[in-house]
Amino acid sequence: MKWTQPAGMILLAIVALLVINGCAPQETGDEQENSTRIVQDMWGREVEIKEEVTSAVIIEWEGLAAKSMQIFGIQEMIVGVDDYAKKNTFRNHVVPVVGTVPDIGSAWSGVNYETLANLKPDVVFMELWVTNESEKELHSDAINKIEELGIPVITFLSPSCFEEPHIDTAWEHVRLVGEVFQKQEEAAALIQRMDEKVALIRSRTQGIEAADKADVVIFATMDNVMGTKSIQSYFLTEIINANNLIEGGDFVKISEEQLLKLDPDVLIIHGHDGYLDPAVVREGRQAGLNWGNVQHLQAIENDRFISLGYEEWRATIETPVALLKMAKTIYPELFEDIDLEAEEVNMYMQDYGMTREEALKAIEAQQYTAIVEVN
Repeated sequence: MKWTQPAGMILLAIVALLVINGCAPQETGDEQENSTRIVQDMWGREVEIKEEVTSAVIIEWEGLAAKSMQIFGIQEMIVGVDDYAKKNTFRNHVVPVVGTVPDIGSAWSGVNYETLANLKPDVVFMELWVTNESEKELHSDAINKIEELGIPVITFLSPSCFEEPHIDTAWEHVRLVGEVFQKQEEAAALIQRMDEKVALIRSRTQGIEAADKADVVIFATMDNVMGTKSIQSYFLTEIINANNLIEGGDFVKISEEQLLKLDPDVLIIHGHDGYLDPAVVREGRQAGLNWGNVQHLQAIENDRFISLGYEEWRATIETPVALLKMAKTIYPELFEDIDLEAEEVNMYMQDYGMTREEALKAIEAQQYTAIVEVN
């Protein structure tokens, strides 16, 4: 057979390609398994992790890592969690795997290094609460001991541990989880959904003049209120555009007498130590404070108070809905078109992929009473 010049050239090119591919070094399975990459965590550390991470132990407060992994559909890669998560009824509901994996303790209560080593996770996510040198040393010691086991640690910083709190520090947890598991698109989409809800609130409240801002106290159950260094105060002042009557600090002790003297327009009750049913306040029962002694607060007399769930008061996935609840309580006329129940149900259905029935159970699980004793 006689080849034309173009056909011959094509044949030669194919042969050359086959020769090159045959001679080129091929990456073996072991080499692929041993390949690594660098991720920078929130403490500015360059952490070397596997190219493909398939398992994680999570030690955190806000729950953003575990919840993100559930939303990304990789929750089965969670192989161990902290003792707080194991006791958290709500988190067990939205991330069911939390209830089935081992408890490895925490930096605060003590890490069970033997259990952790036996789990052999590809990475440990650790959220830090660092506001002083003692806390820094505590976490540094735990990180060093974990990394001595050959397990890389990626740190998150609690959103209340910054000089100037900002919602983006919470979303950074989500972004980092997306980077580690190569779920960047899913992380970006989740952050965008949450930011859109926050932007809605800002757009309606940003025009409120200083003289018209509501005076608010954020009660954190038991006998603490949230000061201006907390991320919760940032939510109130920078997103909802109201005044926080508590200055300085994050958790600030308060007495019934001090609360009566402040007499806020609005009272936001957080579920830090457990959900506090509004009926407890209205009936003047004892739960941390003796609510019978503060019934003359204008916020109670005018029914301008709201109790937030056990998890949603935090800087977490449920925060945008909690902010809507706060905003509607503080400025009802600006949010009268918002159906809070519908917004909350839709969030669980959209973000967590729940059915309506499952979403309603999640909302009920937010009412976990934890350690709050009511008399």
